[in-house]
Amino acid sequence: MNNLEYNNKNIESLLKEIASLKEELYEANSIVDAIKQGDVDALVVNNNGIPQLYSLETADYTFRLLIEKFGQGAVSISKNGLILYCNDYFARLIELPSEKIIGNYLYEYFDDPDHFTPLIEAMKYGVNTHEIVFKTLNEKKIFPAYIALTDFEPSVQGIGIVITDLTEKKKHEEALIRHQKELEQKIHELNRINSNLEEFIHVISHDLKEPLRKIVMHNTRIDGSYLSEMDAKSMNVMKLSALRLNSLVDDLVSYSSHTAQEERSEINLTEIIAEVKEDLEIIINDRNARIETGKLPLIKASKVQMRQLFSNLISNAIKYSKKEITPIIEISQIENFKSEIPNQTTKFVKIQIKDNGIGMEQNHLIKIFTIFQRLHAKTEYSGNGIGLAICKKIMENHSGNITVESELNIGTTFNLFFPIV
Repeated sequence: MNNLEYNNKNIESLLKEIASLKEELYEANSIVDAIKQGDVDALVVNNNGIPQLYSLETADYTFRLLIEKFGQGAVSISKNGLILYCNDYFARLIELPSEKIIGNYLYEYFDDPDHFTPLIEAMKYGVNTHEIVFKTLNEKKIFPAYIALTDFEPSVQGIGIVITDLTEKKKHEEALIRHQKELEQKIHELNRINSNLEEFIHVISHDLKEPLRKIVMHNTRIDGSYLSEMDAKSMNVMKLSALRLNSLVDDLVSYSSHTAQEERSEINLTEIIAEVKEDLEIIINDRNARIETGKLPLIKASKVQMRQLFSNLISNAIKYSKKEITPIIEISQIENFKSEIPNQTTKFVKIQIKDNGIGMEQNHLIKIFTIFQRLHAKTEYSGNGIGLAICKKIMENHSGNITVESELNIGTTFNLFFPIV
């Protein structure tokens, strides 16, 4: 082989080697560009003291995007707290660009930097979650945060941290505590008012009734034969007024006593009404009233309050009966009634008290359960206008309801709704 042929072969070999090096250089540049653009992940491995660059095409590129778009702060740090990476959300929390945060130490953004070392130490014992107070740009503002730490070893030497801003949560908690304190104060004030009310009721039921009793007693002892007709009439008016005031005191005490919850037991309404009829025997006989009782259920209620309830309703029906007609009062359970309240899930027992009395006009129906509300003059019918208000309160105490239907000169029907428990 002559020198010319040898030289030609060397040139060809060199050209091939140059082409191969160009291809490798192009591939290396492509990898570096891809790493810079975030299309691939890079991994540096030391082999016998010589650093070698490996690239892994990222099947988890969407995960990289997820961390950036995360609705929480994400930070990776070295063991000594050096920030290697942070997402945009954490940068917004700290109020600094991420490039100014990376390279600093995490504890620089703690309100108390001394808290950092205990966090790292606690990871050895499996304690990875904490509440930390961070400070923002120029330390103008602080915010509470919940942090969760994850040790990346042995894969990577570093720690991943997820930061959850607790500012809104703390505001809600503080508002809840504030409202709870306000509620406690109101409860305390209500208890104080109730205590005063109990004392007031005691004064009414004892101290006020005693002078009334003496007025009536001494009025009765006065010999009317020595009085003029006008004086006797005045004495009679005074006596009736004292009796009426005494009745009002009794009704007020009765009304106030039904604000409390009494012990409940299963009671038979038929037996309750039989006891009420005995109590009202005099006025029933005076008016020849007929009380017709149908089948009635057992209910869980206060026996004392049920006697008061039916006593008020029955005596009310007799009081407002027609003079020329025998009062008839029908008490029965209404089966298979439909609730008038939409989407009502609680089941009720419906008891009806129906009379053939004087009835009421429709515009009066909304007034009758109001305390001291009278629809007739005192000269027409007795009473203090409290009885039906007591009935309403008793039904409310039992989580029930009372309604009324009436037609003038035809009669009135009261509907009692007791929840089934």
